[in-house]
Amino acid sequence: MKRLLTGMILVAAATQANAQEAYTIRGKLTAVKDAKIMLDYRIGKKHIIDSTEIKNGIFTLKGNVAQPMKASLTVKNLNDDGTMSLEKIWDRDTRDLYLEKGRITVEGTNLKEAVVNGGKAQADLNKLNKELEPYMRQLKPLTDELKKYFVVKDEQGAKPTMEKIRPIRKQMNEVEDAFRKAHPSSYVTWDMVKQRSGIIDPVTFEPMFMAVDQKFRDSEEGKDIARRLDITKKSAIGLQVMDFTQQDVNDKPVMLSSLKGKYVLLDFWASWCGPCRAENPNVRKAYELFKDKNFEIMAVSLDDNKSKWLEAIEKDGLPWIHVSDLKGWNNVVAKQFGIMAIPQNILIDPNGIIIAKDIRGEKLAEKLKEVIK
Repeated sequence: MKRLLTGMILVAAATQANAQEAYTIRGKLTAVKDAKIMLDYRIGKKHIIDSTEIKNGIFTLKGNVAQPMKASLTVKNLNDDGTMSLEKIWDRDTRDLYLEKGRITVEGTNLKEAVVNGGKAQADLNKLNKELEPYMRQLKPLTDELKKYFVVKDEQGAKPTMEKIRPIRKQMNEVEDAFRKAHPSSYVTWDMVKQRSGIIDPVTFEPMFMAVDQKFRDSEEGKDIARRLDITKKSAIGLQVMDFTQQDVNDKPVMLSSLKGKYVLLDFWASWCGPCRAENPNVRKAYELFKDKNFEIMAVSLDDNKSKWLEAIEKDGLPWIHVSDLKGWNNVVAKQFGIMAIPQNILIDPNGIIIAKDIRGEKLAEKLKEVIK
Protein backbone atom coordinates (compact mmCIF):
# COMPACT_ATOMS: atom_id res chain seq x y z
CA MET A 1 0.00 0.00 0.00
CA LYS A 2 2.88 2.35 0.90
CA ARG A 3 4.48 1.73 -2.51
CA LEU A 4 1.17 2.37 -4.25
CA LEU A 5 0.72 5.70 -2.42
CA THR A 6 4.31 6.73 -3.25
CA GLY A 7 3.73 5.90 -6.91
CA MET A 8 0.48 7.89 -6.95
CA ILE A 9 2.22 10.89 -5.39
CA LEU A 10 5.01 10.75 -7.99
CA VAL A 11 2.54 10.49 -10.86
CA ALA A 12 0.50 13.40 -9.47
CA ALA A 13 3.65 15.50 -9.10
CA ALA A 14 4.74 14.74 -12.66
CA THR A 15 1.27 15.49 -14.00
CA GLN A 16 1.19 18.81 -12.16
CA ALA A 17 4.68 19.72 -13.40
CA ASN A 18 3.66 19.06 -17.01
CA ALA A 19 0.17 20.60 -16.77
CA GLN A 20 -0.65 22.73 -19.79
CA GLU A 21 -2.28 26.11 -19.26
CA ALA A 22 -4.28 27.92 -21.93
CA TYR A 23 -3.38 31.37 -23.24
CA THR A 24 -5.20 33.65 -25.65
CA ILE A 25 -3.50 36.50 -27.50
CA ARG A 26 -5.85 39.21 -28.75
CA GLY A 27 -4.27 41.87 -30.92
CA LYS A 28 -5.32 45.17 -32.46
CA LEU A 29 -2.82 46.91 -34.75
CA THR A 30 -4.31 50.06 -36.26
CA ALA A 31 -1.66 50.53 -38.98
CA VAL A 32 -1.92 46.89 -40.16
CA LYS A 33 -5.01 45.99 -42.16
CA ASP A 34 -4.62 42.56 -43.76
CA ALA A 35 -1.50 40.49 -43.13
CA LYS A 36 -0.21 37.32 -41.50
CA ILE A 37 1.15 37.17 -37.96
CA MET A 38 3.65 34.50 -36.91
CA LEU A 39 4.14 33.25 -33.34
CA ASP A 40 7.54 31.66 -32.76
CA TYR A 41 8.99 30.05 -29.63
CA ARG A 42 11.07 27.12 -28.39
CA ILE A 43 10.47 24.48 -25.74
CA GLY A 44 13.88 22.95 -25.16
CA LYS A 45 15.10 21.91 -28.60
CA LYS A 46 11.59 21.89 -30.07
CA HIS A 47 10.82 24.85 -32.36
CA ILE A 48 7.14 25.80 -32.41
CA ILE A 49 5.55 28.10 -35.01
CA ASP A 50 1.92 29.17 -35.11
CA SER A 51 0.22 31.74 -37.35
CA THR A 52 -3.05 33.39 -38.20
CA GLU A 53 -4.33 36.18 -40.44
CA ILE A 54 -4.73 39.77 -39.33
CA LYS A 55 -8.02 41.16 -40.64
CA ASN A 56 -8.65 44.89 -40.33
CA GLY A 57 -5.88 45.00 -37.72
CA ILE A 58 -7.46 42.31 -35.51
CA PHE A 59 -6.00 38.88 -34.72
CA THR A 60 -6.34 36.09 -32.17
CA LEU A 61 -3.93 33.28 -31.32
CA LYS A 62 -4.57 30.50 -28.81
CA GLY A 63 -2.44 27.75 -27.35
CA ASN A 64 -1.14 26.00 -24.25
CA VAL A 65 2.12 26.20 -22.30
CA ALA A 66 3.33 24.46 -19.16
CA GLN A 67 5.06 27.56 -17.85
CA PRO A 68 5.66 31.18 -18.92
CA MET A 69 7.39 30.98 -22.27
CA LYS A 70 9.24 33.73 -24.12
CA ALA A 71 8.05 34.05 -27.72
CA SER A 72 8.12 36.46 -30.63
CA LEU A 73 5.37 37.82 -32.86
CA THR A 74 6.20 38.91 -36.41
CA VAL A 75 3.94 40.53 -38.99
CA LYS A 76 4.36 39.32 -42.57
CA ASN A 77 2.70 40.34 -45.82
CA LEU A 78 0.12 37.88 -47.10
CA ASN A 79 2.16 37.51 -50.31
CA ASP A 80 5.50 37.05 -48.50
CA ASP A 81 7.56 34.48 -50.46
CA GLY A 82 9.39 33.19 -47.39
CA THR A 83 12.84 34.31 -48.54
CA MET A 84 15.09 36.08 -46.06
CA SER A 85 17.40 39.02 -46.65
CA LEU A 86 19.32 41.47 -44.47
CA GLU A 87 16.85 44.22 -45.38
CA LYS A 88 13.90 42.05 -44.34
CA ILE A 89 15.52 41.19 -41.01
CA TRP A 90 16.22 44.85 -40.22
CA ASP A 91 12.80 46.12 -41.30
CA ARG A 92 10.48 43.40 -40.00
CA ASP A 93 7.76 44.33 -37.52
CA THR A 94 8.41 42.04 -34.56
CA ARG A 95 7.95 41.96 -30.80
CA ASP A 96 8.91 39.66 -27.90
CA LEU A 97 6.32 38.70 -25.31
CA TYR A 98 5.55 36.01 -22.73
CA LEU A 99 3.01 33.27 -23.25
CA GLU A 100 1.33 32.40 -19.97
CA LYS A 101 -2.05 31.42 -18.58
CA GLY A 102 -4.91 33.78 -19.37
CA ARG A 103 -5.47 36.68 -21.74
CA ILE A 104 -2.64 38.58 -23.43
CA THR A 105 -3.39 41.83 -25.24
CA VAL A 106 -1.31 43.46 -27.96
CA GLU A 107 -2.51 46.94 -28.92
CA GLY A 108 -0.88 49.72 -30.93
CA THR A 109 -0.17 51.02 -34.41
CA ASN A 110 2.21 48.12 -35.12
CA LEU A 111 4.01 45.41 -33.14
CA LYS A 112 7.13 47.44 -32.40
CA GLU A 113 5.07 50.26 -30.89
CA ALA A 114 2.39 48.07 -29.29
CA VAL A 115 1.60 47.85 -25.59
CA VAL A 116 1.59 44.23 -24.42
CA ASN A 117 -0.15 43.15 -21.22
CA GLY A 118 -0.52 39.68 -19.78
CA GLY A 119 0.71 37.80 -16.72
CA LYS A 120 3.54 38.20 -14.21
CA ALA A 121 6.37 37.39 -16.65
CA GLN A 122 5.04 39.94 -19.15
CA ALA A 123 4.85 42.56 -16.40
CA ASP A 124 8.51 41.83 -15.57
CA LEU A 125 9.48 42.18 -19.24
CA ASN A 126 7.58 45.47 -19.48
CA LYS A 127 9.45 46.73 -16.41
CA LEU A 128 12.82 45.81 -17.89
CA ASN A 129 11.93 47.33 -21.27
CA LYS A 130 10.94 50.59 -19.58
CA GLU A 131 14.33 50.74 -17.85
CA LEU A 132 16.07 50.05 -21.18
CA GLU A 133 13.98 52.52 -23.17
CA PRO A 134 16.33 55.56 -22.86
CA TYR A 135 19.20 53.49 -24.22
CA MET A 136 17.06 52.04 -27.03
CA ARG A 137 16.26 55.60 -28.13
CA GLN A 138 20.00 56.34 -28.27
CA LEU A 139 20.60 53.16 -30.26
CA LYS A 140 17.90 53.73 -32.88
CA PRO A 141 19.72 56.27 -35.13
CA LEU A 142 22.97 54.32 -34.75
CA THR A 143 21.41 50.99 -35.76
CA ASP A 144 19.74 52.71 -38.72
CA GLU A 145 23.16 54.04 -39.72
CA LEU A 146 24.74 50.62 -39.23
CA LYS A 147 22.15 49.02 -41.48
CA LYS A 148 23.39 51.09 -44.45
CA TYR A 149 26.92 49.74 -44.03
CA PHE A 150 25.83 46.12 -43.57
CA VAL A 151 23.62 46.17 -46.67
CA VAL A 152 26.65 47.10 -48.83
CA LYS A 153 28.98 44.89 -46.71
CA ASP A 154 31.21 47.83 -45.73
CA GLU A 155 32.75 46.49 -42.50
CA GLN A 156 35.38 49.22 -42.32
CA GLY A 157 32.77 51.95 -42.73
CA ALA A 158 30.68 50.39 -39.96
CA LYS A 159 33.47 50.44 -37.36
CA PRO A 160 33.03 54.05 -36.11
CA THR A 161 29.31 53.41 -35.61
CA MET A 162 30.05 50.15 -33.79
CA GLU A 163 32.35 52.07 -31.45
CA LYS A 164 29.52 54.47 -30.63
CA ILE A 165 27.16 51.56 -29.96
CA ARG A 166 29.55 49.71 -27.61
CA PRO A 167 29.28 52.03 -24.54
CA ILE A 168 25.48 52.14 -24.87
CA ARG A 169 25.33 48.35 -24.97
CA LYS A 170 27.56 48.28 -21.88
CA GLN A 171 25.08 50.49 -20.03
CA MET A 172 22.22 48.23 -21.15
CA ASN A 173 24.09 45.20 -19.84
CA GLU A 174 24.43 46.93 -16.48
CA VAL A 175 20.66 47.56 -16.40
CA GLU A 176 20.01 43.90 -17.23
CA ASP A 177 22.47 42.73 -14.57
CA ALA A 178 20.73 44.88 -11.95
CA PHE A 179 17.35 43.48 -13.00
CA ARG A 180 18.63 39.90 -12.70
CA LYS A 181 19.94 40.49 -9.19
CA ALA A 182 16.69 42.13 -8.09
CA HIS A 183 14.43 39.47 -9.67
CA PRO A 184 16.07 36.03 -9.25
CA SER A 185 12.74 34.16 -9.54
CA SER A 186 11.56 35.95 -12.72
CA TYR A 187 11.28 34.02 -15.98
CA VAL A 188 12.74 37.12 -17.65
CA THR A 189 15.88 36.67 -15.55
CA TRP A 190 16.02 32.97 -16.38
CA ASP A 191 15.75 33.67 -20.12
CA MET A 192 18.59 36.20 -19.91
CA VAL A 193 20.75 33.60 -18.16
CA LYS A 194 19.87 30.96 -20.76
CA GLN A 195 20.72 33.41 -23.53
CA ARG A 196 24.18 33.95 -22.04
CA SER A 197 24.78 30.21 -21.72
CA GLY A 198 25.55 29.83 -25.43
CA ILE A 199 29.21 30.71 -24.83
CA ILE A 200 30.08 30.08 -21.19
CA ASP A 201 32.91 31.81 -19.36
CA PRO A 202 32.83 30.04 -15.97
CA VAL A 203 34.29 33.04 -14.14
CA THR A 204 31.44 35.36 -15.10
CA PHE A 205 28.66 32.88 -15.84
CA GLU A 206 28.72 30.65 -12.74
CA PRO A 207 27.83 33.42 -10.23
CA MET A 208 25.02 34.53 -12.55
CA PHE A 209 23.70 30.97 -12.85
CA MET A 210 23.92 30.23 -9.12
CA ALA A 211 22.03 33.44 -8.28
CA VAL A 212 18.81 32.41 -10.07
CA ASP A 213 15.97 30.69 -8.20
CA GLN A 214 16.50 27.00 -7.40
CA LYS A 215 13.41 26.05 -9.47
CA PHE A 216 15.25 27.11 -12.63
CA ARG A 217 18.48 25.32 -11.76
CA ASP A 218 16.49 22.15 -10.97
CA SER A 219 14.71 22.21 -14.35
CA GLU A 220 15.89 20.04 -17.25
CA GLU A 221 17.31 23.13 -18.96
CA GLY A 222 19.03 24.13 -15.72
CA LYS A 223 20.59 20.71 -15.31
CA ASP A 224 21.84 20.82 -18.91
CA ILE A 225 23.40 24.24 -18.36
CA ALA A 226 25.04 23.01 -15.12
CA ARG A 227 26.49 20.06 -17.05
CA ARG A 228 27.90 22.36 -19.75
CA LEU A 229 29.25 24.70 -17.08
CA ASP A 230 31.19 21.77 -15.59
CA ILE A 231 32.53 20.91 -19.04
CA THR A 232 33.72 24.45 -19.74
CA LYS A 233 35.56 24.45 -16.41
CA LYS A 234 37.68 21.65 -17.87
CA SER A 235 38.68 23.86 -20.79
CA ALA A 236 39.35 27.07 -18.88
CA ILE A 237 42.33 29.32 -19.62
CA GLY A 238 45.44 27.96 -17.89
CA LEU A 239 44.41 24.28 -18.11
CA GLN A 240 45.74 21.49 -20.31
CA VAL A 241 43.52 21.15 -23.35
CA MET A 242 41.52 17.91 -23.67
CA ASP A 243 42.76 15.65 -26.45
CA PHE A 244 40.54 14.19 -29.16
CA THR A 245 40.62 12.45 -32.51
CA GLN A 246 38.37 13.22 -35.47
CA GLN A 247 38.34 12.48 -39.20
CA ASP A 248 39.73 15.01 -41.67
CA VAL A 249 38.38 15.81 -45.15
CA ASN A 250 40.00 12.61 -46.47
CA ASP A 251 38.47 10.49 -43.67
CA LYS A 252 41.85 10.11 -41.96
CA PRO A 253 41.92 10.41 -38.14
CA VAL A 254 43.74 13.44 -36.75
CA MET A 255 44.67 13.83 -33.07
CA LEU A 256 44.87 17.28 -31.54
CA SER A 257 47.90 16.12 -29.52
CA SER A 258 49.75 15.42 -32.80
CA LEU A 259 50.15 19.20 -33.05
CA LYS A 260 51.80 19.54 -29.65
CA GLY A 261 54.86 21.78 -29.92
CA LYS A 262 52.95 24.36 -31.97
CA TYR A 263 50.59 27.19 -31.20
CA VAL A 264 47.18 25.87 -32.26
CA LEU A 265 43.89 27.65 -32.84
CA LEU A 266 41.03 25.21 -32.27
CA ASP A 267 38.23 26.78 -34.29
CA PHE A 268 34.57 25.64 -34.09
CA TRP A 269 32.50 26.61 -37.13
CA ALA A 270 30.12 25.34 -39.86
CA SER A 271 29.36 26.08 -43.50
CA TRP A 272 25.79 27.11 -42.62
CA CYS A 273 26.91 29.58 -39.91
CA GLY A 274 26.80 33.13 -41.30
CA PRO A 275 28.89 34.72 -38.50
CA CYS A 276 31.50 31.95 -38.93
CA ARG A 277 31.80 32.59 -42.65
CA ALA A 278 32.02 36.33 -41.99
CA GLU A 279 34.86 35.69 -39.52
CA ASN A 280 36.84 33.42 -41.89
CA PRO A 281 38.69 36.30 -43.63
CA ASN A 282 40.09 37.39 -40.25
CA VAL A 283 41.15 33.83 -39.44
CA ARG A 284 42.74 33.46 -42.88
CA LYS A 285 44.63 36.75 -42.44
CA ALA A 286 46.02 35.57 -39.09
CA TYR A 287 46.98 32.22 -40.59
CA GLU A 288 48.91 33.83 -43.44
CA LEU A 289 50.80 36.04 -40.98
CA PHE A 290 51.85 33.22 -38.63
CA LYS A 291 51.72 29.92 -40.56
CA ASP A 292 55.52 29.89 -40.86
CA LYS A 293 56.01 30.75 -37.18
CA ASN A 294 55.05 27.49 -35.47
CA PHE A 295 51.32 28.12 -35.78
CA GLU A 296 48.53 25.84 -37.00
CA ILE A 297 44.74 25.85 -37.10
CA MET A 298 42.48 22.86 -36.53
CA ALA A 299 38.92 23.69 -37.53
CA VAL A 300 36.14 21.50 -36.12
CA SER A 301 33.03 21.72 -38.29
CA LEU A 302 29.49 21.25 -36.98
CA ASP A 303 28.30 20.38 -40.47
CA ASP A 304 26.19 17.33 -41.30
CA ASN A 305 26.65 17.53 -45.07
CA LYS A 306 30.13 16.74 -46.36
CA SER A 307 29.75 18.33 -49.80
CA LYS A 308 28.62 21.66 -48.30
CA TRP A 309 31.45 21.49 -45.75
CA LEU A 310 34.08 20.92 -48.47
CA GLU A 311 32.52 23.58 -50.70
CA ALA A 312 32.75 26.19 -47.92
CA ILE A 313 36.40 25.30 -47.23
CA GLU A 314 37.26 25.80 -50.89
CA LYS A 315 35.12 28.91 -51.42
CA ASP A 316 36.48 30.68 -48.30
CA GLY A 317 40.06 29.58 -49.02
CA LEU A 318 40.86 27.86 -45.72
CA PRO A 319 44.15 25.94 -46.19
CA TRP A 320 44.49 24.47 -42.68
CA ILE A 321 43.45 21.24 -40.95
CA HIS A 322 39.73 20.49 -41.03
CA VAL A 323 37.95 17.74 -39.10
CA SER A 324 34.33 16.72 -38.55
CA ASP A 325 32.19 13.70 -37.74
CA LEU A 326 29.35 15.27 -39.76
CA LYS A 327 26.88 15.00 -36.87
CA GLY A 328 25.94 18.68 -36.77
CA TRP A 329 25.26 19.95 -33.24
CA ASN A 330 25.92 16.42 -31.98
CA ASN A 331 29.56 16.62 -33.04
CA VAL A 332 31.43 14.62 -30.38
CA VAL A 333 34.25 17.16 -30.00
CA ALA A 334 31.79 20.07 -29.76
CA LYS A 335 29.97 18.23 -26.97
CA GLN A 336 33.29 17.41 -25.28
CA PHE A 337 34.05 21.16 -25.10
CA GLY A 338 30.47 22.21 -24.28
CA ILE A 339 30.03 24.13 -27.54
CA MET A 340 26.44 25.39 -27.95
CA ALA A 341 27.07 28.43 -30.15
CA ILE A 342 29.49 29.17 -32.98
CA PRO A 343 31.88 30.64 -33.92
CA GLN A 344 34.05 29.83 -30.92
CA ASN A 345 37.77 29.24 -30.68
CA ILE A 346 40.48 28.18 -28.24
CA LEU A 347 44.15 29.19 -28.52
CA ILE A 348 46.63 26.58 -27.25
CA ASP A 349 50.35 27.04 -26.60
CA PRO A 350 53.09 24.54 -27.63
CA ASN A 351 52.75 22.73 -24.28
CA GLY A 352 49.03 22.14 -24.81
CA ILE A 353 47.95 24.84 -22.33
CA ILE A 354 44.90 26.98 -23.15
CA ILE A 355 46.05 30.61 -23.26
CA ALA A 356 43.02 32.41 -24.77
CA LYS A 357 39.42 31.81 -25.85
CA ASP A 358 36.99 33.42 -28.28
CA ILE A 359 39.37 35.93 -29.86
CA ARG A 360 37.97 37.27 -33.11
CA GLY A 361 38.46 40.01 -35.65
CA GLU A 362 41.72 41.91 -35.45
CA LYS A 363 42.21 40.74 -31.85
CA LEU A 364 43.18 37.27 -33.10
CA ALA A 365 46.24 38.52 -35.01
CA GLU A 366 47.07 40.87 -32.13
CA LYS A 367 47.05 38.00 -29.63
CA LEU A 368 49.20 35.82 -31.88
CA LYS A 369 51.69 38.66 -32.30
CA GLU A 370 51.81 39.00 -28.53
CA VAL A 371 52.58 35.32 -27.81
CA ILE A 372 54.53 34.21 -30.89
CA LYS A 373 57.96 35.83 -30.77
